[in-house]
Amino acid sequence: MRTSLEVAGLWQISTTRHMTVGRALSSRRTRCRATSSRVGRVEIAAVKAPTAGWQPSQCRNRAITGLKQSERTALLLQVAFDKPEHLALLPQMKAFADIIEIGTPLLKRLGLSAITTARELCPGVKVLADTKTVDGGQFEADMVFGAGAAFMTVLSCASSATHEAVGKRAAAFGATVIVDTITESGKAELLPLNAVFPESFGYIAIHSPTDARLAGNTSTSHIDAVRKMHDRGFLVSLAGGIGPDTLEAVIAVEPEILVVGSAITESASPKEVARWIRDRLPNPGRGWPWDRR
Repeated sequence: MRTSLEVAGLWQISTTRHMTVGRALSSRRTRCRATSSRVGRVEIAAVKAPTAGWQPSQCRNRAITGLKQSERTALLLQVAFDKPEHLALLPQMKAFADIIEIGTPLLKRLGLSAITTARELCPGVKVLADTKTVDGGQFEADMVFGAGAAFMTVLSCASSATHEAVGKRAAAFGATVIVDTITESGKAELLPLNAVFPESFGYIAIHSPTDARLAGNTSTSHIDAVRKMHDRGFLVSLAGGIGPDTLEAVIAVEPEILVVGSAITESASPKEVARWIRDRLPNPGRGWPWDRR
């Protein structure tokens, strides 16, 4: 078994496809096609990048026009771990999770060791560090990507300078950034209409805040907001209160990433709940940007 340092150091050359996330988006938005070349052991998309960064266009909609519902729907299952004891579930989740999320509380509690532990116990599953970065973008990106994370989150309300700093480091590591709109939850517009992001930004996270739900807010506006983001050309990660009771409504709006936390990790039978959810996902394991090329 490789040590934590070996796992972290070999992350870039052991992962072949996740580094194409931002570039695949750029390719679809320019000519909706890409060619690839192999450099060493890493697959890199050779595309013509737009000069203005990541802007939505009509390519995504054209790519799915005319397909049946079951053909269009593609969902990735992201399992969120928020407590130290949740790490004991990692061996059970590797057969079902496309992405293992090291949640913000767990990241604060255990630091980068939570990322390297997930990489060691689930070597074939991508890891997301839910950093919710709002400043110090380069520093935080270097830490989590250097530890082996394939994804990190940055708040939509962070400055464009922070977005650029994170985007540059993600590109250097061949990683992907997810824009978290949790601070805008419940608003009519989660993002400004002229929002532009670096090429290495792959998804918009629509997120129902935990504290609001614990306080009694049962709104499903975050689920309803998925289609609006899709109409703007963005890929979507959907989180907050998702489990067996809401799965049908979630599948109906077709987010690319479905984030499930306590419905799995706090259940009496985490493995069976994860299996139950996975078995009901149309086209499970699909939802990466390159799947829509």
